Amino acid sequence: MNKFLKNNIRVTENSGMYFRKKCSRLFSFLFLMIIILSHADSSYSQTKFILNVTGGYSQPVGNFRNSIGINDTSSADWPYLMRTGYNLDLTGKLTMNKSANIKLVFNLGYNGFKNWGDLNTTVPLETDGSGQTETKTVQFLPDVSIIVLSLGGQYDFNPKTSVNPFVGLDFTANFFGGNFGSNPSSNFPKSSLKSETRFGLQLGGGVDFNCNDYIGIICGMKYNFANLIGKGDYQSDASQTEIVLNDDIGGRNISYLQIYAGVSFYIGDVLK
Repeated sequence: MNKFLKNNIRVTENSGMYFRKKCSRLFSFLFLMIIILSHADSSYSQTKFILNVTGGYSQPVGNFRNSIGINDTSSADWPYLMRTGYNLDLTGKLTMNKSANIKLVFNLGYNGFKNWGDLNTTVPLETDGSGQTETKTVQFLPDVSIIVLSLGGQYDFNPKTSVNPFVGLDFTANFFGGNFGSNPSSNFPKSSLKSETRFGLQLGGGVDFNCNDYIGIICGMKYNFANLIGKGDYQSDASQTEIVLNDDIGGRNISYLQIYAGVSFYIGDVLK
């Protein structure tokens, strides 16, 4: 790999570390604000419906997070060579009781994961068509995306105050996709991840800061178990250019942590 690509990888790695440190500092500050504001006397109406628009950092963990080795040429391992990611979510919360501490939650989310690293690949020699090959090194660029639909419940601890901590549990449907390419692309056959569906659970918690009766700021964390149900389903019908999840090999678990922040919109009043 030439000097430019190595420098590019180094810059990208440093950017990822910088972003993670920034996220850690941001949420340390927010949780400190929770402690300070938890004694506030402000009281707000009990909202009938809440709409959250959020985004943040996604960290693959367990079997889903692995570094790229120079000889990782087995496509069965490629969906599990993830390093870092991001998330975007649109969440609706419907209040189910007059105390406003129990909510029905439904969510549409997107998580994008990626990695980068050196990988050996075999390419034909451009001579007389004798079939001879040589090994070249490319920058491998795998990415996996997960679209998440979820339905669950949430419990609010202080729904009437300006600082409202909450916890939740959701059942999720996870729709997988992705691509596996390289730089330069001419030396590596690009392939895609076969569309797969898996079911799982999502545990989470956070804090909703009410600015007024209409808008607020939300931050929190979620831990996702994305393939608890359906491992290995519908993988036999993949085409030659498609890579399957192979999550039935050794019981691979796809899980990741989300750290997010965003805006809350409060609509309606329970008492009305």
